[in-house]
Amino acid sequence: MEKLYLKKLRDTVDKRFVGFKPNGSSIKPVHIFSGATRVIYGKSADTSGIKKLSYVANAKGKTPAANTPEKVISFLKELDAIEDQDIRIDELTSFRNMLQKLLSADDGVFSGTDDSMVSYSAGSRYFITRFAMYEDAGEFIGGLIKEYCPELSLYISKLLEDNNDPITVLFTPVLIDEPDRLYAESRHVDIEAFARQSDALKKYLRELKVSGDCLLAHFQQHSNSLTQLRLFNFFCIYNLVRYLSLLEAFYCGESIRPFLLDFSDDSQSSIARASVMSYTQVHRSISRFYAWGYAQELKSFSKEELLSSETPEYEPNKQSKADEKELARIWELAKSDAALVDEDEARLIFGTTIYDMLALQASSHPVNYLRAIGILSGILYPPTNFHVNKRFALSQDVLEMVIRACVAPSETLSGAELRERLWERMGVLIGGSDFEMRKLHESGSILQADSDSLNQNFDRFADTLEAMNFAEIMADGILQIRLGGTA
Repeated sequence: MEKLYLKKLRDTVDKRFVGFKPNGSSIKPVHIFSGATRVIYGKSADTSGIKKLSYVANAKGKTPAANTPEKVISFLKELDAIEDQDIRIDELTSFRNMLQKLLSADDGVFSGTDDSMVSYSAGSRYFITRFAMYEDAGEFIGGLIKEYCPELSLYISKLLEDNNDPITVLFTPVLIDEPDRLYAESRHVDIEAFARQSDALKKYLRELKVSGDCLLAHFQQHSNSLTQLRLFNFFCIYNLVRYLSLLEAFYCGESIRPFLLDFSDDSQSSIARASVMSYTQVHRSISRFYAWGYAQELKSFSKEELLSSETPEYEPNKQSKADEKELARIWELAKSDAALVDEDEARLIFGTTIYDMLALQASSHPVNYLRAIGILSGILYPPTNFHVNKRFALSQDVLEMVIRACVAPSETLSGAELRERLWERMGVLIGGSDFEMRKLHESGSILQADSDSLNQNFDRFADTLEAMNFAEIMADGILQIRLGGTA
């Protein structure tokens, strides 16, 4: 049989079953925003003027040769955008430093003269770049929203068209008005899950639409376009993380893994440890999905061919990052186990082994990807890589998005009704009812949290909402959720 190459297998599985490549640990929220808005707006812009004016220094503190102050002044003169007799170099540099910090406030990306590494998340169409690294996931979720939340997509598109936000106004002299190129690709349309939609996928898409429409109702009463776009990006990221957590359910019929939110302030509390287990189960689910996906790719080979195969390489003619003897040992162990089972089970064993070998060979893989975007967006905590055990503890911005996606501006809900909405629309559990306890037990091995700790977690959640002005704890102790008509 032909030699197996791990990277090719991974790329094929991502293209066939996922729709993007969750393999870069450098993924940032700005990449999601840039990709999503490009698909939703349908065009990218020529951002060369923005880059010329704002890019003062790279991560090493060096100014690119094309962006020295003298060349920027010359560029501004060409545009008739500067009265150079009144502008000193140090003043221009201070202004440009401020602009770069403004665009980097959300971890914007700058990388020399290579436009494939530039992403912005400022508030108008003028900042929508051409495709750059790590933006395929943003394009994926943007395509989903465009198809399944068309009203929200149209609203965001019009918001990007307005160009009235303060960041756009600052850059007005260097904005290039003509669209650079049209962009209409939707990455999800060709993957197998959408060709034959399972009940789990249909449920996810319904939840996406209902929560998106609810969030839109809040946007329509909101005056700040930058805040709306920020909340929209959190909506994209959260639903992208949920999509990854549900791949096993979409393809293999497994149960939905809940996100147990932790509102305690003690990492050793029972609810915190249960939330860590909730996060761990999501990881395991993703790992099992990829093992299944690699097994599907191996169906063109018989069990006998796999048992006689060479140890897979990462790429042709490329030095392995892992110990080759260790990789050969792992592959031989897989052969030993596969020899004892039938064809399908044997392929699953090899698929699991391929996933493990990729984790050794590649610097990043889906688990690292999920952790990186979860930390930077405020879905996971603690926010450092020094703590391996993450838990679902939302930042205030993400929590605001989640609540606004579940409660319409005109609604008043009880705590029990909110718990139901959170589960139905966002896959979230917090505590306070027997229903949530059952869901945790059904999902498997989340046994650390008892009913008392779950009730206490909900009480802390209620206190958080009250502090955010999103809820009121009545005299009888009943929680009422009321967001009001403004945001």
